[in-house]
Amino acid sequence: MFKNVTEAFQKGLRAILQEGEVVLVRSHEAREVRSHLIKIASPLERVYVIPHVYNNIFAQIAETLWMISGRNDTALLSHYLPPTEDFADDSNIRRSAYSNWLRNWQGIDQIKEVARILRQDCNKSNAVIVKFDLAQDYIEGQDISGNSWLHFLIRNGRLHLNVSICSNDIWSDFSGITTFELSVLHEMMAYWTGTQVGEYSHFASSFYLYERHYQQAKKIIASSQDKSLYDFGFTNPPFSTPLEEFDGAMGCWFAIEDKMRHGEINLSQEINSLNDSFLRNSLEMLYIYNRHLHGAEQNEIAQLIEYLPTNDFKIGAIEYFSRELNNQNFVKLQDKEREYFQYLWGGRTADNDYVGIEDSLASKHPTLNVAKFVSIFDQLSILHTKKSLVYKDSWKKHGELLGVFGSIARKYDRIEVLMTEEVKPTSDESLFDTVADMAVYATKYLTYLAEHYQLIFQDFILQYPPIEAIENYCYNEGFDSVTKILSRRYESSAKWEQISSYGDCFLAIKENYKGLENLLLKGDWRRSDPQKCSLTADLAISSIHYLVLASTKEPENFHKLLRYIEIL
Repeated sequence: MFKNVTEAFQKGLRAILQEGEVVLVRSHEAREVRSHLIKIASPLERVYVIPHVYNNIFAQIAETLWMISGRNDTALLSHYLPPTEDFADDSNIRRSAYSNWLRNWQGIDQIKEVARILRQDCNKSNAVIVKFDLAQDYIEGQDISGNSWLHFLIRNGRLHLNVSICSNDIWSDFSGITTFELSVLHEMMAYWTGTQVGEYSHFASSFYLYERHYQQAKKIIASSQDKSLYDFGFTNPPFSTPLEEFDGAMGCWFAIEDKMRHGEINLSQEINSLNDSFLRNSLEMLYIYNRHLHGAEQNEIAQLIEYLPTNDFKIGAIEYFSRELNNQNFVKLQDKEREYFQYLWGGRTADNDYVGIEDSLASKHPTLNVAKFVSIFDQLSILHTKKSLVYKDSWKKHGELLGVFGSIARKYDRIEVLMTEEVKPTSDESLFDTVADMAVYATKYLTYLAEHYQLIFQDFILQYPPIEAIENYCYNEGFDSVTKILSRRYESSAKWEQISSYGDCFLAIKENYKGLENLLLKGDWRRSDPQKCSLTADLAISSIHYLVLASTKEPENFHKLLRYIEIL
């Protein structure tokens, strides 16, 4: 039993990575757990805002109303979800859509039939919506839904929804849309039957995660937070349209949506004509999104969001546009909103018991540290990108020795002083800041080696497949590709498991720095020596491992570094 979809998603990822078996799903590797049951106590807590999950709440709203209204055309859906047509066997119609069977299964509107059954007798146990269609679902194709049936059951005045699914991708199906749209249908059915929303139970015969999402799943687990937006008092806009008026309300809703999709403005009077808070708020959300798609300025988007009711939809909109506009301060926040986003963006690296998550590379190294390592590298990549926008290529302007290694040397000297002498760091640069800079400069040095010493760099990266074309590792743009190699190198070495103190980690930094210094200053620094790559790589890795330790030992000070990167 999980409180809401946020908790169910995060712990579902953990279960799959810990316990899942490697299988092929549509010719792609995935990890799968079988016969997996998830129960959610509060299904109306449907909006999730999770670090490293790039959710589009506007697409969720559009697809949900599209589905429940009984539509199956791709024209509307592809506007909000451009990949829609890539997964459809017919570019004009989604054969797998709920709407094909939800509102018109062999002439039967299953929503109205379920409501009729439960209104007649609340103890009935045959209020079932069937999905699997023998005529359609045995054929081959991309556009085949894994859902089988939905069962609505009233007990003690509460309406429970039980869902059975053959095959379910936790990433794009379970958390991406399924739980969101079915929670809306659940709420509607409860309103139409005069009951309270009960539990949501989700049974998946095959519950899986594609290989392409393994690394991101680890980041999510490593940075998971105890609280969701609902712990801060946000609620959802309630649905309140009688069943007898629903189809008419949907006709009005889609007429307004069509106007905004095609660029019409000044629709507030029409939107406000809807008395239903859920339907009205959904249109307000899509109006903002469409204004953005039609080129509205940031100030207009901010003002439209500020006018929204303070609820879970508004939080989802703020989070989405903070990413889309790359600006967390684009909108004025109310006190409760500010409190939540300070928690979300100030963040905390979870120090929970995530040890034991397996990876496809299967090393002996604790995967909690691997996940933290990758997560920290993501933050350093942001730091690198922000500074590169200002300083461009100045880090290598004076060449390998004076420019690149000179920057590394300055950072090492500062770390050595702070670690070996009783001095305090200056107020504008902490020890963690300096270690982070060391990691960034060492990683940048590898991009320099990829550019100027291609043969030795090629030999170095061959140890860590899959590898990319050599040009992908060069220049400032090669930073992220190099981080992937360093993450694999860190993951494949058991020695970092033994380094659990700052002192030992500093000795590793010192060893790699001194090795690099001797190589460059006591010989011909221009020669193609393979040690340049290995020593530089381990200098970067040991610096990041220092921050991995800091995230556990000094979480408050560590998060000052993250906050600095965020506001830089």
